Amino acid sequence: MTVVAVMVDPPREGLVLPELAATSPLTEAEAATLYEAMAADAFHAAADSGGDLLVNYRPDDELPDEHVPEGADAEREVRDLVEDALDEDQVEEARVEVQVGSSKHARVGNTVTHLLDNEEVASVGVLEPDAPLVARKDVDSAAMKLRRNPVVLGPSRGGRVYFAGFREPVDFEGAWDAPEVESVTARGVDAGWDVDFLPQQVRVRTGDDLVSLVAELRARRAAGRFVPAYTTAYVEDLGLHVVGEDGERVLARD
Repeated sequence: MTVVAVMVDPPREGLVLPELAATSPLTEAEAATLYEAMAADAFHAAADSGGDLLVNYRPDDELPDEHVPEGADAEREVRDLVEDALDEDQVEEARVEVQVGSSKHARVGNTVTHLLDNEEVASVGVLEPDAPLVARKDVDSAAMKLRRNPVVLGPSRGGRVYFAGFREPVDFEGAWDAPEVESVTARGVDAGWDVDFLPQQVRVRTGDDLVSLVAELRARRAAGRFVPAYTTAYVEDLGLHVVGEDGERVLARD
């Protein structure tokens, strides 16, 4: 069995995708809603696959004070997101659990190591919630690769990773230092494990990333190919499309 852990923050304005709001036509509120849509598609990719979905959220006491309003409840916000995204049976099967650790390395490491060592699962995949083009088949492909390789990574632009799968633990200290794909690979190699890779996928963190996503969504839709339902619906609600302007590709709205 592969457990797919989607690592999320409560979808609050200014907390999630702050660079996207600063580098695109989207407001902080729209960026937060896009984050919700992309996370919903990530939940479906995991829940529809042959693996088990674990939604791993960052608690209020590990968030910056300015993003913890009075009465905030990170767990409730994330559970609401899961319940809105999945059908009743999938919600019952999904696990929603708190992340433990003060850094990304620690949080991922604690989740992966606990599942492998204490729950004795076959493998663990860590899926980022801002890679909406990841589909069920991609999650299943990663699980198959993990049968042959102890570490499997999905690279993204800028040296990021959208997926990190482990059949064996590694030393996670510093594993998410930039560039992530090199750092996690180094930890796998240092542990003596073979490392394999998935096809590159876009993660949406900046305006340039959103340009790539919108263009590909529209192309896939025109060709009758897979598109992530929640993300595509919200991009269409926003009326986003890509145009040429002074030799650059930029986002515009209908």
